[in-house]
Amino acid sequence: LDYARIFQFENMRRTQQRVMRLAEDAPAKSGMHVRVILRAVPQKVAQSFSADRPFVVFGLLQYEHQMSVVHFTVTRSDTYLEPVRSKDPLVVHFGFRRYNVQPLFSQHSRAGSNGVHKFERFLQHGTVSVATIYAPIQMGTVPVALYLPTPAGSAGFMADGSPQLPTLVGTGSSLDANPSRILAKRIILTGAPYKIHKRGAVIRFMFFNPDDVAWFKPVQMYTKHGRVGHISESLG
Repeated sequence: LDYARIFQFENMRRTQQRVMRLAEDAPAKSGMHVRVILRAVPQKVAQSFSADRPFVVFGLLQYEHQMSVVHFTVTRSDTYLEPVRSKDPLVVHFGFRRYNVQPLFSQHSRAGSNGVHKFERFLQHGTVSVATIYAPIQMGTVPVALYLPTPAGSAGFMADGSPQLPTLVGTGSSLDANPSRILAKRIILTGAPYKIHKRGAVIRFMFFNPDDVAWFKPVQMYTKHGRVGHISESLG
């Protein structure tokens, strides 16, 4: 039900520029020192305040209360060596927000007219990937950090009472909010050579329908020894 009410922009970049221009007219601008006075604060809140965990005050721009499919670039941290799979539970710090997510990873590539990007099963070292989550919209380019979730019951502290430092998995920045981005899983179709000629070969058991052969004709094929070619026609 929540996903059915997802928010989509006709032109995300143009809308973002307009919203950021409206934010320039706000009374509190970036770089200003502002004094905030809180009234009618419950006593237990004041008693539980700690300088190590300060309160955070933020404002929302237009559309930032809406939910959408949000994408951000991420690069793996060199200090974390364990595998990170798509849909693994993680904690994301997205601008001023923080929440538990299970991101999907895909290649950070320029898509064609159909907007298809290759799905990645793992977050690889040394490459920039795109993580996709269902989250509130974030305007502008903001930093993003992925952490491992804190073990249940630890509440962010070690057994001796010292604070537990979060394990950094990756860092990046926001990309856009686009529910139309398609993450496609790559499947390798293989066949067995039946007859081999000088400039061609007959392959069996790769397709079982002439329409499928016609559909995959433009796709480049290659052998495990490096020979490259295309489908010429369907037999039988």
